[in-house]
Amino acid sequence: MPERSKSTTERTNEVLEDAANRVNDIGDRIQSSVSEMNREVVSRFKRMNVGEATVPDAFRNAPKLISPKLHSFLDAAVTGYFLVLGGWFASRRRKGAATAAFINAGMVATVSALTDYEGTGKKPISFKLHGTLDAIQATTAALGPVLHGFAGKRDAAFFYGQAADEVGVIALTDWDAGMPAARRRRAA
Repeated sequence: MPERSKSTTERTNEVLEDAANRVNDIGDRIQSSVSEMNREVVSRFKRMNVGEATVPDAFRNAPKLISPKLHSFLDAAVTGYFLVLGGWFASRRRKGAATAAFINAGMVATVSALTDYEGTGKKPISFKLHGTLDAIQATTAALGPVLHGFAGKRDAAFFYGQAADEVGVIALTDWDAGMPAARRRRAA
């Protein structure tokens, strides 16, 4: 009996070692693929000539009803919206929706904290770059239900609605008002 147990243990160890080697191999291939995809995305963005003003300037003909100060208040409201939404989903054990909400809250809060709304140059993200990052956040909100597995559920409407609202805010914000005074004069 001990001989049989030893051989079963040895076989189990071999199977586990083989499985670990396969998992490592798969992980290496995935990491290589992700690195290659990252290089391709960066290369495509460079060819597209996407810059800090790409998204805000796409809406330059829309009426500009939102000032940088109002935009900062709207950012705080969106952060609060996603925090409350995340808490609400978490309390109902809807992990995917809670995760998507907290990711969006974190994105908006972080970008807002680093944005130079006044154009003083004291913060690293220019107001126009903030507009482009808002488009990325809107995309993240819209894709959240798909990526976190609740696209076909009612919870998704909270994310799709906010993404649509974000596009409207991007279109109606006066991105040039948040430029430093020296750049604003040159642009005029």
